[in-house]
Amino acid sequence: MDTEPGFHNDGADCESSSTNTADEFDWDEEESSVVEETHEGMKARRGRALWLAFMKLARPVRTLLVGVVGTAIFITPLLVVDIRFHSNSTVRPQVRVWSLWLSIAWASSCATYVLVDAIPKAVVSVIFLLGGQVERLKTQIELTLAVSAWLKLLLDISWAWIALSVIRAVYKPPGSYWVIINRIMQALFTAGVILFVEKLFLRFVAINFHQRALADRLAENRLGLKALDHLSNATATQVPKKTPYGKKGHKSAASSFGTSLDLSHLSAAQQKSEPTDAGEYNERVLSDRKHSRTEAKRRRRKFLANVIVDHVGGAIGQVALKNSKLYKGGELSGLASARKLARKLFSALSVTSPGRSHLVVEDFYPYFRSTAEAHAAFALFDKDGNGDISKREMREAVQRIYKERKALTASLKDVSSALAKLDAVLVCIALLGILIACILIFNRNDTITSLVPLATIILGFSFIFGNSAQTLFASLIFIFSTHVFDVGDLVMIDDQYLFVKEFGLFSTVFRRVDGQEIIVPNSLLSSAKLVHNMRRSNSMWESTTIMISFTTPLEIVEQLRQRIQAYVANNSHEWSNCGVNIDKMEYQNAIHLTIGVEHRPNWQDWGARWARRNDFMRYLKTVLEELDMKYTLPVQPVLLPRNSPISFRNVGVEVKNT
Repeated sequence: MDTEPGFHNDGADCESSSTNTADEFDWDEEESSVVEETHEGMKARRGRALWLAFMKLARPVRTLLVGVVGTAIFITPLLVVDIRFHSNSTVRPQVRVWSLWLSIAWASSCATYVLVDAIPKAVVSVIFLLGGQVERLKTQIELTLAVSAWLKLLLDISWAWIALSVIRAVYKPPGSYWVIINRIMQALFTAGVILFVEKLFLRFVAINFHQRALADRLAENRLGLKALDHLSNATATQVPKKTPYGKKGHKSAASSFGTSLDLSHLSAAQQKSEPTDAGEYNERVLSDRKHSRTEAKRRRRKFLANVIVDHVGGAIGQVALKNSKLYKGGELSGLASARKLARKLFSALSVTSPGRSHLVVEDFYPYFRSTAEAHAAFALFDKDGNGDISKREMREAVQRIYKERKALTASLKDVSSALAKLDAVLVCIALLGILIACILIFNRNDTITSLVPLATIILGFSFIFGNSAQTLFASLIFIFSTHVFDVGDLVMIDDQYLFVKEFGLFSTVFRRVDGQEIIVPNSLLSSAKLVHNMRRSNSMWESTTIMISFTTPLEIVEQLRQRIQAYVANNSHEWSNCGVNIDKMEYQNAIHLTIGVEHRPNWQDWGARWARRNDFMRYLKTVLEELDMKYTLPVQPVLLPRNSPISFRNVGVEVKNT
C-alpha cells in the first residue's frame, strides 16, 4: 500500500530504523548480555515497589533526596522551638544546638558523598581539556578511589567536629557534657585517620601484590590504553548525531505536517455516491477541506505537545535515572564512554578517505613516532587480521580495552585470603593505636598513670608471643615483599612440581601433580628452599638423551637435525627452537646425543606441556626408525677352557678356546 505524502508509514519507519547501512552504523548498540535487564519487583508490595523506584534514580539524585529529607527532619526541632516556644528555658538552647549541629553534619555528609564521587570525573575532564593523556590515568584514579568509602567517613567526621566547634563558640550552650562530646569527636577523628591510613596502605600492598600475577594482561592493556591516548589527539569530523533525548520511531515535524491537506479524507469523500448537483458537490468539497484543515491543525498541536513532553521527560530522565546515557557516559570505564570514544576515533581517522568504510594501517601513521608502533596499535584493533578495521571492529576493540581495564582494576583491588589476614593484623595494630589515642584524649591530666598499665600488658604479651611475632614478620616479608609465587602458580621445589593452593601468614599449602597436598612453613621456604616459578618463566627448554652407534655417519645425524628443525617450524605455535648436540662418546662404542626443544609457552599448563612432549617424542621415534639410527651392545668375548663341554656357539656368543 502506498504511503500518502505528508505522513509516515509506521511499518516503514521500523524497518528503516532497524537496518544499519555503512553510513548509519549504530555506535550505541549494546551486546545482548548488556541489554538484558532483570524485571524484579513486578508483584512487589507497595514498600518494596517504592524502594525499587528509589533505587532506579541516579546516585546524586538519591543522595540529594536523602540529604533534603534528613536535613528537614533534623532542622524541624529548631524551627518548632523558635516559632512555638519563646521562653528562655534551658531546654531551648540545647534543642537549637543539637538540631543545628545534626542538620549541618547531615547536609555536609551528603554533599561530601556527591563531591568525592565527582572528583575523578572533574580531574579527568580538566586534564583532557589541558591536552593530557587520560586513558592510563583513569586506571590510577580508580585504584585510588578504592578507599573512597573510608575517605568519606573521615571527611564526615571532620565536618561534624568542625561544625560542633563553631556552634559551641557561637552559641555557648550550657552543660558540661559538651566537653565530653567534643572529646568523643576528637577520638572519632583520630580513629578515622588511623583506619584511613591503614586501608590506604593495605590497598597499595594489594595492588603491588597482584601486579606480578597480572603482569602480562597489564602490559597488553597498557599498550591498548597507550594507543587510545595517541589516537585521542586526532581531530574528529562532524558526524550527524541522533537527538540526545529523542527515540527511534519518532516522526519528524516536517514529515508529520508538511502537507496541510488530508488526502485520505478527500479520497474517502470522493468514493461516496456521486452527487447529481454541481452546487452540492462544491459545497461538500469545501466542507471536507475545512474539516481537513481543522484536523491537520489539531494533529499539529498534538504532535508539538508530544514532542515537548518527550523532550522534557527525556531530559528529566537523563538527569534523574541512573541508567541514562548521562551517567553511563560519565563512567570512567563505562561501555557508553567506550562507544563514544570509538565513534570519535573512527570519524577522525577516516577524515583522509571520506568515502571509505574502513580504516587501514596508513591511517595510524600520523599519530605514532614510528611505523612499528603504528602497526602494533593497528593489530590491537584488527583482531581478524584481514588488514582493515571496520566500524564494528573499532567499537568492539575499544569496548574490549575498557572491559579489560575494568576487570584488571577489580583484580588489583581484590583482597585475597592472605591480604585479608594482613588486614586483620593491621586492624589489630590500628585498634591498639586508637586505644592509646583515646587514653591520651580522655585522660589528659594523668597520661603517664594511664599508659603504664598498658605498657605492662604489651610487655607481657611480647614475652609470650615474641617468637610468633618474629615468625609472622618474616612470613609477611616473604609473602608481600619477596612474593615468589601466587595462588595457582606451578613451582618446582626439591625437584617436585607443585601447584600453590593457598598461602597464609605462617604456612603455604601445595598440591602435587598427583593430587597430594603438602603444607610447608613459610619460614622454611624463605630460608632453606629454592623455588622455581613456572608461571613467571618465559619459554622453557626440555631435553632428552639418546644413544646411537659409534659407526653412525654424521650425515645421518645432520638429517636428524634437519628433520627436527622442520618439525619445530611446522609447529611454531607450540615450539620456538631446537638443537641436536653430541654430548659425549663412550669408549668409541656409543655416541650420546642431547636433543633439546624449546616450548613456546611455559609449563604452567601442565597437561598441555605433556601433550606437546608426547607428540614430539612420537615424531622423534618415527624419525629414528626411518633413519635406521640404533644402538646395540658390542659383542663381548667369553674365554672358556679348551676341553669344556659347554658350547655357546648357537646363542651368538663368540667363543675363544685357550
